[in-house]
This record gives sequence, C-alpha cells and structure tokens, in this order.
Amino acid sequence: MYILGLATMGESAAALLKDGILIAAAEEERFTRIKHEGCFPIRAIAFCLAKAGISLGEVEHIGVYWQPFRVGTRARGMLKTALRNPPAFLRQASSALREFTPAGGGDSSASQGSWLELFFVRTLLQKHFGPFRGRLHYLDHHRCHMASAFFASPFEEATILVFDGAGEEVSTTLGVGSGTKLTVLRSIPWPHSLGHFYSTMTGFLGFTMLDGEYKLMGLAPYGAPEHLSFIRSNMLMTDKPGSYRLNPALVDYHAALQGHFAPSLRQHFGEPRKNDGAPFTHRHQQIASSTQAAFEEVVLDLAAWAFQEGGHRRNLAIAGGCGLNCAANGRLLRDGPFERIYVPPAPHDAGCTVGAALLVYHEVLGHPRKFEMTHAYYGPEYGDSEIGQALQTQGIETPPVTDEDTLLAKTVNVLTNGGVVGWFQGAMEFGPRALGARSFLADPRHESIRDTINAKIKKRELFRPFAPSIKEESAAEYFQGSQPSPFMTVTLPVRPEQRDRIPAVTHVDGSARVQTVRHADNPRYWNLLDRFEQATGVPILLNTSFNIQEPIVCTPEQALATFLESGVDALVMGNYFIDRKMVKPFRR
Repeated sequence: MYILGLATMGESAAALLKDGILIAAAEEERFTRIKHEGCFPIRAIAFCLAKAGISLGEVEHIGVYWQPFRVGTRARGMLKTALRNPPAFLRQASSALREFTPAGGGDSSASQGSWLELFFVRTLLQKHFGPFRGRLHYLDHHRCHMASAFFASPFEEATILVFDGAGEEVSTTLGVGSGTKLTVLRSIPWPHSLGHFYSTMTGFLGFTMLDGEYKLMGLAPYGAPEHLSFIRSNMLMTDKPGSYRLNPALVDYHAALQGHFAPSLRQHFGEPRKNDGAPFTHRHQQIASSTQAAFEEVVLDLAAWAFQEGGHRRNLAIAGGCGLNCAANGRLLRDGPFERIYVPPAPHDAGCTVGAALLVYHEVLGHPRKFEMTHAYYGPEYGDSEIGQALQTQGIETPPVTDEDTLLAKTVNVLTNGGVVGWFQGAMEFGPRALGARSFLADPRHESIRDTINAKIKKRELFRPFAPSIKEESAAEYFQGSQPSPFMTVTLPVRPEQRDRIPAVTHVDGSARVQTVRHADNPRYWNLLDRFEQATGVPILLNTSFNIQEPIVCTPEQALATFLESGVDALVMGNYFIDRKMVKPFRR
C-alpha cells in the first residue's frame, strides 16, 4: 500500500509511505532552487514516485496537510478587525487575497501556492501524473503536525506540543499520544500565535520574516533580556497556566510583513532596524535576547501544563515551525519535566507531508505503528556514474577512489590542515538541516575556521553559530543533558572542560546545536568522524549546510557549481575526491 503526503503552500513538499514505512521525502525548493518554494510540489511528487518505481495510479491514498474549507475563525477575525481597525483589515485582506489567488497550478517554478489550489489537488495531480483512483483526504493541519512528531518517534506514549504561525483555526495545540491515538488537551486560537510573535520581532530586527527567525535566535545570547517584563506584560501575556494571548495593538503580524510597526512598539524599543545590511547595536541584542526569553517562558509553561494535564508523560514530541527553535527545545530538556524530547527533521510545514501520510495509515485506516524516523536521508541519491558525468562536463578528469580508507584519509588530511570540505554523500536530507549528506565540513578545534568559512563560502553574519556533528556514543563526553539528537534540533550546553577544545562550534553562551551520528544511519559519515578522532582525539566536525544563499544542493551538478564558485578546498562526492588544484575555469 502506497500513501502520498502533500504540503502545497509555503514549504511545499511530498512524502511517500510504503506499507507504513517512509521511503521518500523531499521539499520542492531543492528542485526549483527557490527558498521556501510554495508552488504545487510537482517535482517532489515526481521524485517520490520515481524512487518507488510506481505511477500515481498505484497510490491508494493521498493525505493533504490542510482543510481549506475550515477558515471560519480567520474570516470572523478579519471581520472584527475591519470593524475595529480598517487599515489593519486592509493589510490582512491583502495577505488573504494573495493566498487565494491561483498561481498557475504549479507550472511556474517561481509560482506561490494558494489556498484555492488546495481545492483542486486531484485535478492538478491528474494533469501532471495521470489517473488517480484512490482516496483523497484533507486533514487537520495541526493534527498532521502531531502525527509527524509522535508517530515517527520512538515513544509509545508522549506529551505533544505543536506551535506555529497558524493552522486552519488554531496556532498552538497541546496534546498527548498513546499508541496510534492522538488526543488534544487544549488548542489556542489564531491570532494568538507564538510563531507570529516571533516573526514580528524578526522583522523588527531587520531580518526577513519567515526566513530569518534563526538569525534572531543566534543573536539572542549576545544580549540580556532587559525588555522581558515589558513583552510579558504588554505583548505576550499569560492569564492562566497552559495558555497565552497576544496584544494585537503591538503584535500586528500582517503589518510587520509590510514593514509597519505600531508607534507604541517603536516608542519602547526604538526605531526598527532597517534591513539585513544595517549595523547591529547593543539595543538590537537586548531586543533579540528579550524576544527569545519571552518565547521560552511561554513554551515552558505550555509544556508543563500539558505534562500535568496529560498524565505526566515524560517523553515530549514537538512539531510546528516553532519547533525549529532549538534553543527553546534545549531549555525544555534542561528545565522541563521531560526525560526525552523528539523533534523530527522537518517540524515545519514540509514535515506535515510525513504526518499526513502517517495520519491516514494509523488514524484513517487503523494500522498499527511500525516506523521510527531515526534519520533524515529520504531525498535523491546519485551514484558514481552520475557524479563522474557531472565532473566530465566540467572537464575534471579523475578516477573514483575505490578504497574508503584512502578516501577518508585524504579528507581528514584536508580538514586537519585547516581546509574546508564539501561533503556530498548518499541520499539528500529531508528538512532544513544539513546532516552529513549535503554538508560543508571543517575542523572545530580552531576558532579562526569560522572566519575562514564566512570568507570563503557562507558570507553570513558573524554572530551565527556553526553546529557540531559528533559520534553518538561520544556525545555525553562533550555535551550536558545529552540524548540522541540526529536532526540538529536541540541546543545543549558544551561541557565547560571541553569548550576550549571545540571553540568553532561553541556559541557565545557555551551552547551548541548538536547532531549525533549513529553508524547504522550514516556509516560513511560516522567513519569520517571516527577517522578524524583517530587523527586529532576529537570525534567532532563542524557541519554547515552545502549552499551559498540558496537551498541546500541536491544534484552533483549543483554541488560542483557551488564548489567551483566558492573557496572550498576539496569536494568529496560519492567516491570522487576533487582537490581545488584540479579545477579549471567554471563552465555553466
């Protein structure tokens, strides 16, 4: 039995189950090369079908991550806004109009998906992929998030926390999972949204909303939360345990999308930072720190209430776009009542594809659980023949290195000599993190490597930290509160005695966004870490995404182009080792 899961707006993606087991998942942006691609996920669907070797006609069920007919709360909210604040209503209506406007059915790689397209999923599928005779299921958005975290987790029982911008009617869901049963304990309705609060402050700091939230999170440890009391009293308030509300007079998400902020907000915080190129000041650091602190306070309260009301389940499953806030996830692990936390590799909307398919399999069809998501390697994979052809096209003539020990030794030699390596291996990761399949790697023992990477490759803000990959069995030696963290979704404190050993991956507050690597999930990457440890005594590599101001590379051609346009010292693709010295002028 094949079940296809779809996300069709904003973070378009597709995922495919075979008899309850995930076999393929990919985001549309990796194919169109447009970050946060929102067109109908034609290419992601095509990849999933091709990987399974099937046609659309062999798919029995399709789960869609949204119920577009349930927009009553949003509509009523906009009507109230119209009566109370006509300018704000016009801004919201403008946003809604863009959402409902057709985008050409996904023919254009630059098109943005619309709510209207959701009503015609079957038509769009059959237009591109032929007959579909199975059942189409429109599913509750937050329930898809719940399923993506709990049904893919190792937990038989868990507390569940879902928080994002908004679903059909709600923006936060607190619940529990047991076996194949999902139970909602409380829902917090839109417009009271932690995601919209955080995005509004992201815009205030001059970062791109719905893209730069991780920059705010990286900036926060440089400041002190001096505005925390103001935010909690005037913007993000808690009237009772396990709940919160926003003040729409100060947190106007739709206005912020257009660069407009309330006068009272500017009066307290000062003028908003103009754009990503403007300088940072101590004031900006304080605002970021206060925003993150307020967010964490509310998240801790929500999770603690769900723990109490849900029967003291000590496992926690997290999903929704706010689940990408790895600092808050780490705080829950340290200060919350939980023993283990599971956050899937794509907690944002793209991950709802996995959740939708699992929801159909377990809740609609009644099948027992049989799948645990221990890795994220569900995307396209390329062999040496395809890699070799890409190299030949660029005039690079080199044979594959058939002995893995030799390949790893050459790679470690570059790393230990201060070089940066492009690492392109196996199936591409699903989700926004590079996890040792499409990564840039470097030696974490020298703080100066961060400047080297920024100068040669990433061209990004110096306050943003780089993450460590570590052999899973060595994690407790270097990080406090260690648990398996294969998806780089939890920030942990670096042990004080180890911070000087790995300064390039230790943030200013002594933390690190950790990826633990298990040999069974990625044997070549684990072997590289092991070989690096043999050479240096440190089982850790600095790992950052294989991209430069674009989505993470997918194909050998994209990897090679990024390598050739950067200052990276070596590229390891499959069994091929390409030294910078081999390279001739780049031909597009």
